Parts: sequence; structure tokens; C-alpha cells
Amino acid sequence: MTRHAILKLRRPFDFGKLARTYDQWYETPAGQAHDRIQKADVLAMLPHPHPGATLLDVGCGTGHWSRFFAECGYKVVGVDVSQEMIRVAQARNPAGIRYRVADARDLPFRDGSFDVIAAIAAIEFIADVHAALREMLRCLRPGGSLIIGVLNRLAPINRDRLAAGKQPYASGRLLASDELQKLLAPYGDVHFCATGGSPGRRVARAGRDRSRHKAVLVARVRK
Repeated sequence: MTRHAILKLRRPFDFGKLARTYDQWYETPAGQAHDRIQKADVLAMLPHPHPGATLLDVGCGTGHWSRFFAECGYKVVGVDVSQEMIRVAQARNPAGIRYRVADARDLPFRDGSFDVIAAIAAIEFIADVHAALREMLRCLRPGGSLIIGVLNRLAPINRDRLAAGKQPYASGRLLASDELQKLLAPYGDVHFCATGGSPGRRVARAGRDRSRHKAVLVARVRK
């Protein structure tokens, strides 16, 4: 995939119409199995929070990952461009998480506001991904961590989704590990999670090669 293809995105998918049913995937056995692997990968990349550590969840949707980050010990703020998604997140909100409607390309926070910024299954649905990445890094404190998770276009589950034209996947910019590496490299040292694999599949290689079959690729950039 060329750099031009990475930057180009068809009209952004309207996630608002999925807000009420979005989390049903996590109630299925397959969804729960993938969720366990993805949370283990994100946790491996996530710094241990110091008291009062802050985390911004960009593209938080219904708050699935925001709640996980809060359970890990962070003070969490979740933002999403969809008002409908934010309403669902607020309705399921445990104490301490703040949600607001915001565009990832124009975040309403001061420079260096957060210790960690995470975007899980989000940047592949943002029209101008570099504008969003620049904004995330602007809001990240010096020495902070940017955690990015993207849907892996080479994973069997995602190849099947794309072949079937299933939404929202077909409207996204899914990436392979080398493409994610190239996308993030201008912003700092990129580290990929090398744990686990996909449900029912053994993966022996390390680093990016070991992530080949994962439904979601997880990487960290240090500011």
C-alpha cells in the first residue's frame, strides 16, 4: 500500500447509527476471545500509572476502552466525534471518567495535558490521520506515550470482513504492520507489542512479524 493510499480515506463512516448495538460484539464468544488478546497487548504497551496519571482516549466510542483504562488506574477523558456514541458512553459511565464530543483533528485541550494518549480502532476511520496524530502529540506531555491500535488488514477475520464489504470495516483504512510502522515513524520511536496472536492460532515470530495474524495491531510511540 502506498503512502498516498494510507492518507486517502473515503467518506468517514457514521458510527452514530451503530451506537446502541456497537458493544454486542463483546458479548459473543469470539468477541470476548479477541477482546482478551487485545487488552493483554494494550496492557503490555501501557505504562504503569503513577498517582493521578491522566489518559486521553481518542475515538472512545461507547467507552469500552475508556473503562478498561480507568480500571488500570488512570484518570480518563474520552472523546469522540459522534454525539450518539458519547451518549451511550455516558450512560454506562463509572465514576471518574469524563466524556465529551470532540474531533481528533482539533482536540480541545492545552499542550501537554496528558501522560498517555490512546486511540484504539480509531485512526483508521479519521479522514486526515496525520492531523489527528499531530494533535495527539501536541496534547501529550514530554516523555508521554502514544498508544495506537489499528485493525490489521492482513488478519483473517478482517480480510473476511473486507471481502464481504462489511461495515464499518469497508469504510476504514485498515493497515498492515509495515504500513503502521511507516505511518507512525515520523513521530518517534515505534514499538510493537509482540505478545499473543489471534484466537486459535499460534504465532512464533517476534515483533511486527508476530502481529501478522492479530485482528488489532498495537504500537507505542514515545514523545
